[in-house]
Amino acid sequence: MAKPLKILLAVFVAILLLLIAAAIALPLLLDPNDYRDKIAAAVKKETGRDFAVGQIRLAVFPWIRVELRDVTLGNAEGFGTSPMLTVQRAEVGARLMPLLREKRLEASTVTLESAQLNLAVDAEGRNNWQDLLPKPAAEAPLAEPTLAEQMQRLDIEGITLSEVRVAYDDRKAGKQYQLDSLKLKTGRLHASEPFAVEGSFKATASAPAMAAAVEFNTTVALDAETGDVSLAKPLFKFDVRQSGQQPLTAVFAVAAESLRYAKVAQTFTSAEPLTLAIDSLVMGVPDTPLLAAKGTLKTGLALDLAKQRHTLNGLDAALQLAGSSLPGGKPQTVQLKGNLIADLAARQATLSGFQLAGFGLNASAKQWQISKLDSEVPELVGDLTVAPFELRALLAALGIAAPQTADAGVFKSAALSAQLTASAKRAAFSNLVLKLDDTTVQGELAVRDFATQSISFVLKADRLDADRYLPPPAKPALVAEATPAAKVDFNATELPIALLDKLNAQGTLEVASMQLKKLKLANVRIKLDGAAGANHRQQLAASLYGGSAEMTLNVAPGAKHSLKLALSGINAGPLLKDFLDSDKLSGKGSFTLDASSAGRTIGAVRSAMDGAVAFNFVEGAVKGFNLGKIIRDGQAMLTAQPAAAASATQATDFAELRGAGVIANGILKSDQLTAKNPLLRLEGAGEIDLVKETINYLAKPTLVNTASGQGGKERIDLTGLVVPIRLTGDLFKPKVSIDWQAALQQKAVDQLREKLGVSEETVRENREVLRAKAKEEIGKGLLKLFGGSKQAPPPAEPQPAAPPEP
Repeated sequence: MAKPLKILLAVFVAILLLLIAAAIALPLLLDPNDYRDKIAAAVKKETGRDFAVGQIRLAVFPWIRVELRDVTLGNAEGFGTSPMLTVQRAEVGARLMPLLREKRLEASTVTLESAQLNLAVDAEGRNNWQDLLPKPAAEAPLAEPTLAEQMQRLDIEGITLSEVRVAYDDRKAGKQYQLDSLKLKTGRLHASEPFAVEGSFKATASAPAMAAAVEFNTTVALDAETGDVSLAKPLFKFDVRQSGQQPLTAVFAVAAESLRYAKVAQTFTSAEPLTLAIDSLVMGVPDTPLLAAKGTLKTGLALDLAKQRHTLNGLDAALQLAGSSLPGGKPQTVQLKGNLIADLAARQATLSGFQLAGFGLNASAKQWQISKLDSEVPELVGDLTVAPFELRALLAALGIAAPQTADAGVFKSAALSAQLTASAKRAAFSNLVLKLDDTTVQGELAVRDFATQSISFVLKADRLDADRYLPPPAKPALVAEATPAAKVDFNATELPIALLDKLNAQGTLEVASMQLKKLKLANVRIKLDGAAGANHRQQLAASLYGGSAEMTLNVAPGAKHSLKLALSGINAGPLLKDFLDSDKLSGKGSFTLDASSAGRTIGAVRSAMDGAVAFNFVEGAVKGFNLGKIIRDGQAMLTAQPAAAASATQATDFAELRGAGVIANGILKSDQLTAKNPLLRLEGAGEIDLVKETINYLAKPTLVNTASGQGGKERIDLTGLVVPIRLTGDLFKPKVSIDWQAALQQKAVDQLREKLGVSEETVRENREVLRAKAKEEIGKGLLKLFGGSKQAPPPAEPQPAAPPEP
């Protein structure tokens, strides 16, 4: 047995030595370059394309190595003469003995240098690689080995790619993409052992014009049994630049402890939070960017590719923002937290635990539901809470100057909570609670259409001191009497008609308690109704000073505007005291105005105004002068009796004071002024020019009762005596003249002489004194009543425009 074994062993050694000798001799005896033409012809026959190899190098032992240089593969027909593929150098090798003994591939490093692949799609949609794809087999395919079997046989020392370029030209879509300077290096690829991967590339795109540089490195682990892939400590670095009218530059990195893809479940997850580190994000010119950002974003990641359900858990972002596009242009720090679940199959997403801090605001939401993700207008529904913040600080952060207010303490505190419904076209707040300083507003507010700025609201406020928010009062100054030129300028003032034309609002605002211009209002209700370019209707109703007020204003583009105002049951004294800081008139009164006009300036509206006005006061008084005492003093002067003692109350009572008038073309005409007083009855007629702000009015008080004198001769009864009083000139500083020439004409002198029992000479001697004194006292009272200046000197007495009735 020993001899046969020795013979067999000797044969085996001889064969092995022969193979080794052949492996050494083969490259020396055989030149593979002699077969280049045959190889090219075979490729031409198989693909229909030209093929060429510049040089072939072959080594056999202990590795079978093949190196190709200057390889070219022609393009498909119709795609030009440029080759589809060029390779400067390609090399691959395999160990000979494992291949012979075990039929196991143990390859050396696969190397590819300076390769270029040109992919193209023509205008008809035909591509240049379709003809290279394998044709479907006519017979049933053989069972392919499992991944585990393939991996068990795989043993490659590594893959090295350098200076690889891939170009893609889609002429049908008009887009071009290019991958340049691709470098890739891996560790050993053997069975299920982890291997390192690192590389980089540059990419460009034509639409939009963009360029990117990418670097990456990680360790890959492939589970041969399940097909799962894990990446250990993956790191991807990006430098992205987009050109155009709005340039964009972004330098950022994505890193994680590990990422895992489960093949069967089709999930992609991160064991620890994934980190996005933004080194620089610049929109616009770098020196003066519209927006610049840097910071970090961390989140857990769970992508379910099968169910199309993706989750970002524990999202936490902190960004430093700057740039001219920021409100105010000041750098800001923004923090964002939350959890996001995107269910693409259901076309919806859920954002929960949302928190946003920035610009001095802290906003939060328990949950937002976002639907219709596949449409152009996704919709959002959820809650929103903005914690108390200082509004003035927010305005400063936004670069908005806070309005000057009478009270510098306003706009200090604000807060908001609501249910939010929003999309790219509209937004609405329901269950709204808005707090501003001491005011709380509740209700609903909606922008029905961003494009048309259509607004609707139903709001209620508990209280509002509007005076605190008005501009500061002007410093006291001597105001000269308005000149005609100044009045013309005022009449040329534009009214906000254009603003009202654009206003597209419908809604109501109710305020339980309100102060405006020191007026105290209750149960205020404001209603707006009108679309842009259409008729606008504004209504106001309120309770004030024991009565009520109602106003309706209609503004119609291209047509007449109308105003209706009704005040009823108003206590005039407290109202005037609060509004004008004057109590010169008391009593309970009513006022109505029904007017229409047209125009866009104050003067145009005044000159086109038509309508009617009426007022009525009862049980009141005009303070500042005592008409009864003036008459009694006049009696005493004419009868040489001592004047009555001064009254403690300088007021003229009236049981009723009413008036009405008609407005036509900006001129108010009235002949319905009447007043009732224990001593007199008052009638009046005249007109007010609203454009010129002038008055020409004649009041005719008639004495109806005079009291007897004190302790002496009975005073004269002047019942029936008419004393005409004329107001002329400036509406706000009228000149007051008493027409004694009419009152004391000869007929009146005779009546007075008979009643007094004195001579005509006595009457005439005392007439001038009586006239001066009465004029001074009555003038003061009328100036108080009609708004004249108390400091104004007594005006020169003008001649009456028309003879008064006796």
